[in-house]
Amino acid sequence: MSYRILASKLGYSCPESSWEEAMKMKIDLIGADAGSMDPGPYYLGTGKSYMKPASLKRDFTLLLRAALRMNCPLLIGSLGLAGDEPHLAFMLELIREIFEEENARGLRVAVVDGHVDNGLLIGRIDELRPLGSMPALAEDDVRNSRLVAQMGIAPYITALDAGAQIVLCGRSCDVSIFAADPVRRGIDPGLAFQAAHILECGAIACDPGSASDYLIAEFRDDGSVVFIPPNPERKATVYSVAAHALYEESHPCLQYYPEGVLVMQRTEYFNDSDRTAGIRNAAFAHSPLTVKIEGSREIGKRLVSFLPLKGEAALSSDPFLDRHLVYGLNAVERSRLLPGEQEIGILLKVSGTDRDGVEALSTVLKGFMLHFGYPGRITTAGNLAFPMSPSEVVFREADGACTALVLAGTREPRFIEQREDIFRKILALAQEEYPDIYAGCTVDFIIAGPEHPLLFLETVAETAEEAARRHEEDLKQAEAYLDPGRPSFLRLEGADSYAWSVFHLWNNEEAIREHLFPIRLYEANGRDWSPVREMRPAYSPIGLTDYPGSLDDRSVDAIEPVAHSGEPVESRPLLDMIQVLRSKDAGINTITYDVFFKSEEEYRQALRSNAFTKGEIAKTLGVPEDRIMGTFRADPCFAVKISRYRDRISGTPGSPDVFGAQQQMKIERMRVPIYR
Repeated sequence: MSYRILASKLGYSCPESSWEEAMKMKIDLIGADAGSMDPGPYYLGTGKSYMKPASLKRDFTLLLRAALRMNCPLLIGSLGLAGDEPHLAFMLELIREIFEEENARGLRVAVVDGHVDNGLLIGRIDELRPLGSMPALAEDDVRNSRLVAQMGIAPYITALDAGAQIVLCGRSCDVSIFAADPVRRGIDPGLAFQAAHILECGAIACDPGSASDYLIAEFRDDGSVVFIPPNPERKATVYSVAAHALYEESHPCLQYYPEGVLVMQRTEYFNDSDRTAGIRNAAFAHSPLTVKIEGSREIGKRLVSFLPLKGEAALSSDPFLDRHLVYGLNAVERSRLLPGEQEIGILLKVSGTDRDGVEALSTVLKGFMLHFGYPGRITTAGNLAFPMSPSEVVFREADGACTALVLAGTREPRFIEQREDIFRKILALAQEEYPDIYAGCTVDFIIAGPEHPLLFLETVAETAEEAARRHEEDLKQAEAYLDPGRPSFLRLEGADSYAWSVFHLWNNEEAIREHLFPIRLYEANGRDWSPVREMRPAYSPIGLTDYPGSLDDRSVDAIEPVAHSGEPVESRPLLDMIQVLRSKDAGINTITYDVFFKSEEEYRQALRSNAFTKGEIAKTLGVPEDRIMGTFRADPCFAVKISRYRDRISGTPGSPDVFGAQQQMKIERMRVPIYR
C-alpha cells in the first residue's frame, strides 16, 4: 500500500501536460509552496504579492481541480510569497473567484494567519536569538517592521483534523506543507520531513531540474519514499534527489524546524527505476518549540538608471566604476573579471499597452530564465544574479506604452554559450502557457558584456528629493563613459527600498501557543464562505526525545585537514571532477555552496586534498576565515557543502545577487591537489 503527495510551486506555471500525467495516479495529498524570503524584503514590507494574478490563478485552478478529482486535501503555505495578512487577503479574494468559476461547493476551508503583532515582541527582544550574522536588534526595528512567523506542522494538522479539505496558510516553513499530513498519518517524522524538503521546490529535485513542474512522492510500507516526476522528460536520480536534500541549507545533514531537527547522516539514497529514485533512514530529533520571526522595514526612496558604456570602460581603473555594478566588468560577484572569465548582463525588456499584462509576462519570463534547465547545466539553484528587490522596474514610455525592465547577470560559461537557444525556448514556453498575455507584448533581451558594458546606477535615500540629487551627481560622473549609440534608461522610479530588519528565533513556547497562527474554518460554496469556528493549533511532540548523536552544526561532518607525507602527484580542475556546483541563499545572510562529485573516488580525492578545509576555502573565496561558517562532507551523495556569511544581507542596495545563485565562479576555477 502506498501514500502519494503531488507537489508544486504556486505561480511557477507547471505544464498542464504534467498535471494530466499526475492525474493518472492515485494522489492522497496535494501541496504547494507559494513563498520564500529569496526575492528580498520588498514583498513582506509592502504587503504585495511576488507572483501576478494570471499565473497564480492558472496554477491554483489546476490544483483545485486535482484535489476535487482525487477527493484529497489541498495544502498551500506562504500565500502571496511573504504570507502576511495583506498577502492572505489578496490570495483569498482570488481563490474565492476561482471557487465560483469552478463551482466548488460544500468544501471546508481552513485559513491560518502567519502575522505577528509588533506589540507582541516589544519588551521581549531578549527572547529573540539572531539567525546568523545580523545587526543588533532594537525595539525601533520591531516597532517599524512588518512581521511574520514561520509556522510548522501543527496548524496544518489541526486544520486537517477539523475536517478541512483546503488549507490556506500564511508564512510557513516550506517543509511543513508536505510533512504535516504524513506525520498525522503516523509516518516516521524523519522520513516525512526529508521527503517534504525534497518536494518543496517541485521538480528542481529532478534531472533536468525546474521549479516550474510537478513532483510526486510515494511513501511505501518498507519505510522508503520514491520520487516520481510525472513529466516523462524528467527523471529523479540518486544525484538529483541527494542534491536537493542539501538545497538552501547551511549544513548537509542537520536542518532545524519548529518541532525539532531533521538528521540525514544515515539517509540512504537509491535508484528505484530508470526515472525514479528514493530515500530511507532519515531521523528526526525532538526539541522545544521555536519559531523563526521575519521582519522587513522601509529604508528609502529609489531611483535607477541603466546606462550603456563604451567598451574602454572595462579597461578603466576609476573607483567610481568599482563602486557600482557594471555588467561585463564587476557586477555578478562584485569583483573584476579574471583572465579567461566571462560576464554578461541581460536586460529583459517587455513592452505593451496593458500594464498588468506587461508586469505578468516580465515576472513569468524572469522565473523561466532563473530556473530553465539546459544541457550541461551545473548551477542548478539558479541561472542568474538579480541585483534588486523587486527585480522589475515598470514605467510609461513617451508614446504611452508600458515597459518593464528586469536586470540580471551571469558568469557561467555554459549559460552564456547557449543563451540564444535558452531565450528562444523560454519565449516559446511563455507563449504556450500564456498566449493572450504574450500576444499583447513585445520582448527584447539586451545583452551587455566586456565590449559593451552596462552600468546599473541605483540610488536610495530617505526622501525622493535627496535620491534625485544624489542620482544626478552619479549620472554626471558616468557621462564620460556613456555610449551614445545605444539606448539608455534614465531616472526611473524604482520601487521603494526595504531591508530585512528581523531574522531571529523566538523560543517563548507559551506565547507561541497562545498568540500565533489562529485558524479560521469556513464552509465554502463558490464565492460565499460562511464562518464555522475559530481555533488554535494543537501541539504534540514528535521525533526522538533521546537522539544519541550530536546536533552541533559546526562540528558534525566538518571537513578536517589530512596529514600527508609527500607532495601531490598532480592537480586536477575541479570542473573535471563534478556534476553539480551551485550557490544559493540559506537564509538572508548566508550563502551555501554544494559541490557534487562524479564518483566516490573523486570525492575522496577532494577530501584528501585539503583544498576544502575552512582555511583553504577562505583563501579561495578571498574572505577572512571567520566569515566561513563551515565546510562539510556529505558521504551519502559524494558532496561537499561550504557555507559562509554574506557580505551584505540579501536585498540590500548594492548587493549583486538577491538569490545568491551565481556566486560559484571562484570555486568553479579551483584546481584540486591529488595525493596518492
